[in-house]
Amino acid sequence: MESTLKSIYSTLLNLGYQISPEAFKLIKESENPETLVSELIKKLESMKVKPIVIEPYHIEPLISKKITISTQLEKKKERYESHIKILRSGGKYSVDSSPEAFRLYFLDRFKKLKSILNLRADVKAFNNSNKKVKVVGIVNSKKETKDKILIELEDEKGITKVIFKDKDVRKKAVRIMLDEVICVFGTIIEKDKNIIIGEDIIWPDVLPKTRQNIKREGYVVFTSDIHIGSKFFMKQQFESFIKWLRGENNEKEIASKVKYLIIAGDIVDGVGVYPNQEEELIIKDIYKQYEEAAYYLSMIPEDIKIIIIPGNHDACRQTLPTPPIYKDIGAPLYSLKNVIMLGDPSFIEIENLIFLVTHGRSLDDIIPIIPNCTFKEPQKAMIELLKSRHLAPIYGEKTPIAPEPEDVLVIDIIPDIFHAGHVHVWGVSEYQGIFVINSGTWQKQTKYQQSIGIEPAPGIVPVIDLSNFKIITLNFL
Repeated sequence: MESTLKSIYSTLLNLGYQISPEAFKLIKESENPETLVSELIKKLESMKVKPIVIEPYHIEPLISKKITISTQLEKKKERYESHIKILRSGGKYSVDSSPEAFRLYFLDRFKKLKSILNLRADVKAFNNSNKKVKVVGIVNSKKETKDKILIELEDEKGITKVIFKDKDVRKKAVRIMLDEVICVFGTIIEKDKNIIIGEDIIWPDVLPKTRQNIKREGYVVFTSDIHIGSKFFMKQQFESFIKWLRGENNEKEIASKVKYLIIAGDIVDGVGVYPNQEEELIIKDIYKQYEEAAYYLSMIPEDIKIIIIPGNHDACRQTLPTPPIYKDIGAPLYSLKNVIMLGDPSFIEIENLIFLVTHGRSLDDIIPIIPNCTFKEPQKAMIELLKSRHLAPIYGEKTPIAPEPEDVLVIDIIPDIFHAGHVHVWGVSEYQGIFVINSGTWQKQTKYQQSIGIEPAPGIVPVIDLSNFKIITLNFL
C-alpha cells in the first residue's frame, strides 16, 4: 500500500500538480486509490483551467463511498475555493523551437493584440477614407534620423512603411518598441500605397479599472529577490521580516492580519548565473540553497498563504513563459503546506482581486530604450508594459522567449495589482486604477551589479490593506 501511495504521489507531481495533505488522505482512505487517481487525472486534464493544488473538493465527487469530512476541513475548502483562484500560470516544460513555431507564436501575439486594439473606441471610430488609413501591425523595424522616425508594420498581408515627420508625433513615436503591436493613423503617399505618413499612434493600453465595492479584510505582502545562498544576502534583515510576520516585532497589528505573501522570484541566488558568481556564494550547492530557503519560509505562520513564482536565478527553464521551479531541485519548498508554486507570469484571483505576478526580466530590455524610464524607478517601466499589453514585447535581446503556440505574455486579463521584482529597486505607483508594485530585494550590491551600475534599494516591503486598498511600505533596514 505504501509503495502504491508513493507511486501515486510521484505521478501527480510529474504531471505538474501539488496535492494538499487533506486531499491525499482522501485518496489513501478510498477503496481503490489507483482507480480513483486515474479518474482524477482524467477530470483534471479535461479542465480548461487546471488547478495547481489538488484539494478535497476535486476528489469528493469521484468517491462513491461516503467519507465524513471534519467541519474544519470543509471551512478550509470553502476559504481556499472562494479566496484564491489560479487564472493562468507559466508555460509548458517543453516547446517546439522551429521557425514555424516562432511564426505561429508571433501570429498569435498579433491576433490577440489586434483584437484588443480593435475594441478601443478611438480605433473603432476611425474609418479608412480616400488617403486616410489606419494600420494595425507588429513593429518589424525602427530607424531614427534627425528629422524623422521610420518604422515597418507587419500584418497578415505584408509590410507597411510608416514615416513620422511631425514634431509632436515623433515624440510619441520615440516610445515605439520592436515587436509590439500598435495602430497607426496616417495618410497614404500617392506614389507608393505601402508607405504612409504617420499622424497618430495608438497602443493597446489598459482602460481605467473600476474595483468592485466588496468588503475585504487583511493584508497582502509583496517581496522578491531574496537571493539566499549569496554572501550579500541580508540575513539579519530578512530574519527581522520573518519575525514581523510571526508577530514578534513592531507593527504587530498589521502582521496579525497578513493573509497572503507573494514572492516574485529569485528565491535563491542560484549557481552559474553570471561570470565568477561562485566567488560571491556562501552556499554553493543549489539543493542546499533551497533547503535554506524552505527553512526560513517554514517559520512563517501556516495561516499565511505563500505564492512563489520563479526568477532568472532560480532552478527553472530560463525562457518566458516559465514553468514553476523544478520540483526535484526545489523539493523543500514544495513540501511546505502553505506554499503554492506557480510559473511566470501568473494571473491569480485573490479576494476577488486580480493579481498579475511576473519576475520582471524584460525590464532589462525596455528601461534603456524608453524615455524617462530608469532602473531607479522600475514602476514607470512596468506601466509601459501595461500600455503595450505585453510582459516582454521585445524579442531577441536579454529576455529569452519560448515560442509556445499561445502567447500567454499578452496582458489580456486586466489586473488590479501588477507585481514584479528583478531590478532590486522597490517602487510603487498607480496607473488607470491598477497598483503597480516592484518589491525590491534582500541582497546588498554585488560586484557584478556594481559593474553594470545597479544600485539596490533593499529591505523595503510593500503591503496592501485589503480593507481600504491602500499601500504602505515597511522598512527592515
